[in-house]
Amino acid sequence: MVFSESRTQNLAPDTRRAGQVIGLRATASGAEFALAASARRWLVGQSPSCDVVIEDPYVSQVHCVIERRPGGSLIVRDRNSRNGTHVDGNPVEGAELRIGSYLSIGRTTLVAVALPAAREATALEALRGHDPGLRSTLDQALRAAQTDCNVLIVGETGTGKDLLARVVHEASRRSSAPLVAVNCGAIPRELVASELFGHERGAFTGAHAEHHGYFVEAHGSSLFLDEIGELPIELQPHLLRVIESKRVRRVGGASDRPVDVRIIAATNRTEGLGTESSRLRVDLYHRIATIVLELPPLRERMGDLIELVDGMLDELAPEHSRKQLSDASWVALGEYAWPGNVRELHHAVARAVALGGSLLEPIDFFPELRLGRKRSLLGNMIAIDDPLLPYEAMLRGAMEHALATHGSIRAAANHLGMAKSTFADKAKAWGLTARQKPRPPTRR
Repeated sequence: MVFSESRTQNLAPDTRRAGQVIGLRATASGAEFALAASARRWLVGQSPSCDVVIEDPYVSQVHCVIERRPGGSLIVRDRNSRNGTHVDGNPVEGAELRIGSYLSIGRTTLVAVALPAAREATALEALRGHDPGLRSTLDQALRAAQTDCNVLIVGETGTGKDLLARVVHEASRRSSAPLVAVNCGAIPRELVASELFGHERGAFTGAHAEHHGYFVEAHGSSLFLDEIGELPIELQPHLLRVIESKRVRRVGGASDRPVDVRIIAATNRTEGLGTESSRLRVDLYHRIATIVLELPPLRERMGDLIELVDGMLDELAPEHSRKQLSDASWVALGEYAWPGNVRELHHAVARAVALGGSLLEPIDFFPELRLGRKRSLLGNMIAIDDPLLPYEAMLRGAMEHALATHGSIRAAANHLGMAKSTFADKAKAWGLTARQKPRPPTRR
């Protein structure tokens, strides 16, 4: 069939929302017709043999055809129908269907729809893992959220202190207002007071307009002071005064303003914390550390490694397709110390998925291996009390999680892709027991 350029409608790229069409919905009846994401074609018409059957006497037996291109786009083509095919009111012989496009055939109008918008994961969902130390910290965070006490989160770089701050805020009475987050280490020294407390117009060179500051912005909400230990020591008394008095004065201002702010602070500088040798003043520490939450480093929760990596692979799958790890890769990941913790792990997984093949190998995660630095990079560098090797600790954690989730050795082994006998032998050796799911009551 030869198409006429004058009758082919090309939709302007800015008139429709970007994304993939996954179905058609009849505007009058509400009937929905699913369109699979895989590349294929659908016949649309009155005939029962069509893939999309439209009960409309003004629709031809085979009215048009819809094709899914390899990239995911949809093309509709008229099949010499009696009354023509229209997209957004324009007669077409061939046109792209984008999200929100209206396809009219006969007296029926169909709108192209997409998947519903994905719900953003809560911070509690994003902090994956079943390590007892992590779960204990999360339980404390949820209890702390029910109070208005100030919270100090301590942990190494990359352990997820920002996510734990969100957990506290999202579970608190202040959750209806957005969490205001400040990276104290990223503010230039001379602007710290202005950024935190605000300034009046003309207070200093460059202050061309008044500025509220983070405390006023967080009024009625929570203020997350990340890396609070990086604040200049001479400015910490001013912060202490605001926290104690619940009043803030702008730089160059003459009066105080009341603020209702819950402080959540975080630091990775734990040396001497709470003593005179710390970079954080003792009086400020005691004011913000009403509740102290400690996040364990990744090397102390290797049992969560498989769950963490699987979650990251799922997040990256829409862009790169779902990939698998070789056994050697799992061993390499399990034996690495991860000084950058979960953040470093995420970067390694993202790099491997972007540059590796369908089966990811150790060299995809650790490019240093190309330079022959295996000995310094890998090996059991993890000093923990667990007598298991890191890889075994990782595997045991995955088995415990699978048993808790699936309830039986057979189901858990299938989930992990292990032979049932191998799973059972390791479960016996490591003292794991299957948690049977409760059976539904029998009918009488």
